[in-house]
Amino acid sequence: MHTTIRRRYGVITLIALLALLVTSCAAEDPALETTEPSEEMAEMDEMDEEHTEDEGDHAEFAFGEPADAAEADRVIEIDASDAFAFEPNEISITAGETVTFRVTNTGAIPHDFTLGDEMLQDEHEAEMAEMAGSMEMHDEPNVFSLEPAETKEMTWHFPEPTDLLIGCHQTGHYAAGMKGVVTVES
Repeated sequence: MHTTIRRRYGVITLIALLALLVTSCAAEDPALETTEPSEEMAEMDEMDEEHTEDEGDHAEFAFGEPADAAEADRVIEIDASDAFAFEPNEISITAGETVTFRVTNTGAIPHDFTLGDEMLQDEHEAEMAEMAGSMEMHDEPNVFSLEPAETKEMTWHFPEPTDLLIGCHQTGHYAAGMKGVVTVES
């Protein structure tokens, strides 16, 4: 009798797992995706155009500005790993310095690198969660995405003391602790 019950639960569990597998595969079927742009996509395109028109080539940042790599006082090498960590995850900079961050994705999954204060990090995290992988992220002066084994650079001028964060906002990465501290000291 116990064997029959166990067998029955085993069959029910197997059927449930198969149903879950079929459902998840169907959700990823490109044939089921629409080719028409959504209203949200159109609104995002409009916002992007307004952003470009209003602010020229670069947005203004309270924590410094993009700079030319030739102006860098030093280069800081950073690894972005699948352990959901940046190495180093604590960086000290002197106010007035121009620094190039050379970031390498040492993992097998995509990561991104966002430089900003806590408010900017929170906003970017919410934006990425809303998009939930529905479209490719575009590089910005203080943000870029990294495919596995890819290296990119960001050069930034830090005119005054401040506390900043670096973060990865691929779904779940920031919440898993993929962040670091950048301290700009006088």
